[in-house]
Amino acid sequence: MQQAGSGLEHRRSTGMLVSLLETPLEAPAPRWMLQEIESDLSPWRGQQIARSDMDAMERQWGHVFCRFRVQGGQLSTCDPSTIEVLGKLGGRGSEPWGQFEAMSRAARLLLALGLLSEDSDFFVSVNIYDHAQMPVPVLTKARAVFAPGLLRVPSYELVGPLLDRIRIDLGPVMDWETKAPLLYWRGGMRSFNSCPCPSDMSVWPPAWSRFNMSRFLTTEEHSPGPGNCDDLCRGVCQMVDSSISEAERSGQRLQHCRCHRHITNRTTFEFANRVRLCELSRKHPALVDAKLSYVPPSYDGFVSDTCKDRDYTVEYSPFSDHAHFRYLMSTDGSTIDDTRVYWMLSTGSLVFKQITPLLPFGVPGLEPWRHFVPVREDLADLVAKVRWARRHDAECRAMAERARDFAARYFTEDQILHYILRAIQQYQSLLASP
Repeated sequence: MQQAGSGLEHRRSTGMLVSLLETPLEAPAPRWMLQEIESDLSPWRGQQIARSDMDAMERQWGHVFCRFRVQGGQLSTCDPSTIEVLGKLGGRGSEPWGQFEAMSRAARLLLALGLLSEDSDFFVSVNIYDHAQMPVPVLTKARAVFAPGLLRVPSYELVGPLLDRIRIDLGPVMDWETKAPLLYWRGGMRSFNSCPCPSDMSVWPPAWSRFNMSRFLTTEEHSPGPGNCDDLCRGVCQMVDSSISEAERSGQRLQHCRCHRHITNRTTFEFANRVRLCELSRKHPALVDAKLSYVPPSYDGFVSDTCKDRDYTVEYSPFSDHAHFRYLMSTDGSTIDDTRVYWMLSTGSLVFKQITPLLPFGVPGLEPWRHFVPVREDLADLVAKVRWARRHDAECRAMAERARDFAARYFTEDQILHYILRAIQQYQSLLASP
């Protein structure tokens, strides 16, 4: 373990930030924050986690998760160089490193404020971990719906000043009337592959099916239903709809199929979400403007050549360009698209959010059809929902305004620290006394 500093040492360096906090961190948390924490920790309720369990976790999983402890008034953390993913992704400057530094910064600040208990002890994932339930809870920036026992915390972009800088780059919020009524997206090729799986198994795990095939996507009677496949292969959607409906009627659990692969290649190319998005743009240019601004050089030549041949690629687009469009798309890449969602909500444009099994911080507070338009993971209903948005302009403008208000209220540094404090406190309530 390495020392991350004491409250006294960091009080001077954090004093300016502390003076800017608008909400006392001891104040009651908003209901959605408490619901999110309780939902994530529900598998652990009624259990007592011994300190020996924490020690065993460190011995077995110390190369994956970082342990944070307060001892003698000082915060101790793992040596980040011992975390495998930090070495694989280049260390400093990588997203996992940013997550480690953000959680260290938040813990130091809370300690400086005297809000962390003297026996605080918890594990942090610097990456998304969704493989299995761990023997103790782990703080992570997102969890999969089929991986219980992980406690979501804000990603590093929210903990530090990055989001505020992006908001400055975006400039003043443009009037809705001046925004082009198009769905706009720019991003990298790092893409999960959407279902169906090549093995023809059912595509969505049971816990996830409600996000794609239920009222979550169709809470408005006049909104397009999830079976609307006019713009993609109808057989794919019918297969998914029928298999899930049959399973729900019979009470059976669908066979879990992990068809998400982080690398897009010749075999998986057509299943990549962002490839599908660009293809929809090519077929419906009057509705969708989606292009790839980056294709990793590590991908095989087929991927880059095909993207160029199909006119999927363009130059980099700054944040400010996005604000010129009424509809913005959020689709997961090789990890969850959380950063994009957070700053998009501040643009005054309406976010179309792809619903995937990865749940980021803030989901219980952001409601579909109130703050954003939910879109199927395979994007089969995207074009229909853009058409719906054009026909219901006033409703969409109201959704965008509610989303902007939510982001302005809750995606701020004081509210983020408030949430992290509550998450750590609830984590500590599960630990047996030393």
